[in-house]
Amino acid sequence: MILTITLNPSLDYIYLTDTLQLNALNKVAAPTKSIGGKGINTSRTCATLGSEVISTGFLGGDTGKLVAKILEKETFQRDYLPIDGETRNAITVMHDNDDHTEIVEAGVYVTAEKEAEIIAKAIQIYQANPAIRVICLGGSANTDNHAIYTNILHSLEQIVSPDVCVLADISGPFLTHALHHTPLPYFIKPNILEFSQLIGQTLTTKHEVAAALRENHFDMPFVMISCGKDGAVVYYQDKIYDLSVPAINLVNPTGSGDATVGGIAYGLDHDLPLEEMLRLAMACGVSNALHEETGFVTIPEVEELMPQIGIKQL
Repeated sequence: MILTITLNPSLDYIYLTDTLQLNALNKVAAPTKSIGGKGINTSRTCATLGSEVISTGFLGGDTGKLVAKILEKETFQRDYLPIDGETRNAITVMHDNDDHTEIVEAGVYVTAEKEAEIIAKAIQIYQANPAIRVICLGGSANTDNHAIYTNILHSLEQIVSPDVCVLADISGPFLTHALHHTPLPYFIKPNILEFSQLIGQTLTTKHEVAAALRENHFDMPFVMISCGKDGAVVYYQDKIYDLSVPAINLVNPTGSGDATVGGIAYGLDHDLPLEEMLRLAMACGVSNALHEETGFVTIPEVEELMPQIGIKQL
């Protein structure tokens, strides 16, 4: 079983247009709407693959009510807390030969009181569900407190079994603070830009990423650096792997990283061998990019894509 925590869900609008012109009227067809936020996208992928999932986080205002209504169609369990303010909207415009422009609202503000509430909720869910083997923290948080994820990780550290894997798909100051102040998480997945910022180096190639992973000691056993269409570089128990993905007709890459984390979470939940788990995760990310919806994969596509994922130990 998998628990996901999403502090900042969103109602996602995906627009497809041949060109996008600034300072001009752009007429487009009606958008594809879906519910996003990293943890929710991860939940959807895990549930599609076959894991039992419980998703929690915050929902606020009329948008939050709409999101809750749409989430009733999902196959994973939901236990969300109310919060003042409006759940955010996120707009992605796909245009001009696979370019994409995003406009994302900040979302509801998470106070110290609400932080305490989500920690209590996560503990309650975990203690009521001893089958939970993976916990995923995902996405942004609208707060001035860069220690918010560190505080959640510290609280989980006190109660979770040693064999529970905690995955943190977070970035920026939240990730930096967490890595300096807690032995958790088990897994992180920054992209190449976020990893560059984390270690204070400018990295542009997978070769540079691999070198940086060798030079920078990580206490956690599992680090994945996503590199877009070039795949990813993985550090796992002191070994480094180069992962490649097939070329595709890109539709929408938003949520592909979240789907990849979903594949990792499912693999850990089901004790998959490392290479099978990595192929599954990358295939999920590619499958998501073939659809307009965010965090959406299909089993037939994933099964077809898995043999096309390249894995080479460096």
